[in-house]
Amino acid sequence: MYKKNKNHLYIYIIVFIVIIVALLFFIFKDKLLIKNDNSSNEMNNNVARLAQDSNVLGNNEKLNEVNNKVENILTNSSQPPKEEEIASYSTKLSGSTENRLTNIRITCKKLNGITVNNNDTFSFCKSTGPSTAEEGYKEATVFLNGKKVQALGGGNCQISSTLYNAVLTVPDFKVVERHEHGRDVSYVPDGKDAAVSYGSIDFKFKNNTGNNIKLYFSTDDVTLSIRIVKLV
Repeated sequence: MYKKNKNHLYIYIIVFIVIIVALLFFIFKDKLLIKNDNSSNEMNNNVARLAQDSNVLGNNEKLNEVNNKVENILTNSSQPPKEEEIASYSTKLSGSTENRLTNIRITCKKLNGITVNNNDTFSFCKSTGPSTAEEGYKEATVFLNGKKVQALGGGNCQISSTLYNAVLTVPDFKVVERHEHGRDVSYVPDGKDAAVSYGSIDFKFKNNTGNNIKLYFSTDDVTLSIRIVKLV
């Protein structure tokens, strides 16, 4: 009887121990999970910070690279070339109609600031292109076979003739192509005109100055002025 009760006691003790262990497991399980979660969150935060630091470092490196390139460009780039005037010529626009003045404004705007490199040949017609209504050109008087007719771009010949007279003052310019109108014009001396007609006749000169040059065209509807500068 005593032995039987002793065996039951062992069983009770084992069950009690199992219950205690189970209770301890459930009690500390949540704390372990919380701790693990906190560790995981901290690790994720550290990873994020490292990633952010890496991105910032990368951006700084790129920024430094860009800054270095800009600094090199600013350091190594030469100053813009100076402009030295070598020729100029002006003609009066007396008696010009509004259409003619409009055409002259358009062409001056097209040509103003054009650069002719050393040893290159300037072509008036190639530089201006055809005179079209889409560009705003109007019909004005032109000379055709010695007769006055109305055509788009009337007035361009005064610009080419004014340029021709400026070119004549520079010994290192070589006139490659030039045509007279076949009759006198009022805006330049006799025999000093340069007629142009796109696709037909042109005014061309070659730059042999040893420098690049730039052409400036301007008009105030009273005077047409052309300046030629060399870039030094």
